[in-house]
Amino acid sequence: MLLAADESRCDNEPRMLRRAILILALLASLVPALAAEVPAKDRMVVLVTIDGFPAYVWNDPALPMPFLQRLAREGAMARTMTIANPTITWPNHTTLVTGVTPARHGVLFNGMMVRQGPGLPLKLEPWKNKNELIRVPTVYDLAYKAGLKTAHVDWIPTTNAGTFHFEFGERPNAANPIEKEMLAAGQITATELKEFNTRNPPWRDVYWTRAGVHIVKEHKPNLLLFHLLNTDAINHKFGPGNHASLSALAFADTCVRELFEAVQAAGFADKATFVITTDHGFKSAKRIIRPNVALRQAGLLRVQGPTVTSCEAVANTLGGSAMIYVPDKSKLAGLTPKLKDLLGKIEGVERIYEPAEYASIGLPTPAQNEQMSDFYIVAKDGYAFTHYPTGEAVVTEVTPDVYPGHHGYLASDPQLNGMFVAWGHGVKHGAQLGEIRNVDVAPTVAALLGLKMENVDGRVLVEALGK
Repeated sequence: MLLAADESRCDNEPRMLRRAILILALLASLVPALAAEVPAKDRMVVLVTIDGFPAYVWNDPALPMPFLQRLAREGAMARTMTIANPTITWPNHTTLVTGVTPARHGVLFNGMMVRQGPGLPLKLEPWKNKNELIRVPTVYDLAYKAGLKTAHVDWIPTTNAGTFHFEFGERPNAANPIEKEMLAAGQITATELKEFNTRNPPWRDVYWTRAGVHIVKEHKPNLLLFHLLNTDAINHKFGPGNHASLSALAFADTCVRELFEAVQAAGFADKATFVITTDHGFKSAKRIIRPNVALRQAGLLRVQGPTVTSCEAVANTLGGSAMIYVPDKSKLAGLTPKLKDLLGKIEGVERIYEPAEYASIGLPTPAQNEQMSDFYIVAKDGYAFTHYPTGEAVVTEVTPDVYPGHHGYLASDPQLNGMFVAWGHGVKHGAQLGEIRNVDVAPTVAALLGLKMENVDGRVLVEALGK
């Protein structure tokens, strides 16, 4: 009996194997074609930045952003995202698309800080060409060279980048192709374009969103960089976390939803990925430090009205920090003790960094990047810097001409951390990422496009990727 049973089992094994193979083949035939990898040329990755969006606000259960919260539930979400020094808009937007810190990519300000010579203050030139500002390749350069269609709306810095197929910039111009298309379609008027930069921030966000929708529907880019600015403006003017700030975030949620719906309508419902993040968090200050007033009173700086005309030392301020320059390098050694003593005694100054210490906070030295200052000073909690050189009080209460909301503090401050959400094609459902870094965004965006960024400081967020 045992022998007969064994013989019967052996006879059945080939039939069972053949049946299993047939079942597997049938199941394979039922898998939708979309389960296969979609070629990059048929995909769309949208990188959205909501300017000045702190992680601590994102974690508020009463946050009025139902659409973005839905994407977070359905996609991948980071508990927090650390950023880079200096913690201001252009440097960190550049980190988001290069995967390296400002010390490497070279953007230290919202523009280029230009030395005008001994005895003269420095000058910020914001509209320098992108290739003069950014010293390393970007993810959009990589996508463009790979033959993918690239676009941006209000991304910075991008002046004359040469690697975007479609763009509607921070300063739109009626002579540009997308602006012409929108004019022809009645989506913006010539007067609105002419007055664009003088209009209020929420109005501009409306039209940047309209431009993003237009580019998606008409041109279907593979990579779109999209920046909303109103949240930053409101957080500066009123401080973060209050009703005004929450209203701005609710409005940003509506803008993102409108762009998302356009992507869906353009035929990318199952082939699009949204990566939604920010450039920096925010803090509030009640006391304002005016280092240029202290320098003027010490005889190191001269003014005509509110304008610095000449100086032995001058401060360029970033909110929670300030860069102190000695324009004549031959005077630096002699002035160093005086400046350290003068600045160190100012109420609200937390610490003075010198170039030998810059690497510890991720900043270049002046020898590595001539835009960098000779001293870097940071403010204590509750304090912020402003550049105004007039008046007699070095430290004042917040006044109408100085906002209560600031960034620019050291990136190690958790209040400067930002939020991060990814959703859509190639993103794992319900992934919780813990703490990530903003240098991780560019290599992850590249991976979503089937590309690889070389020699970066960040990594691909593989724990967020998958079916």
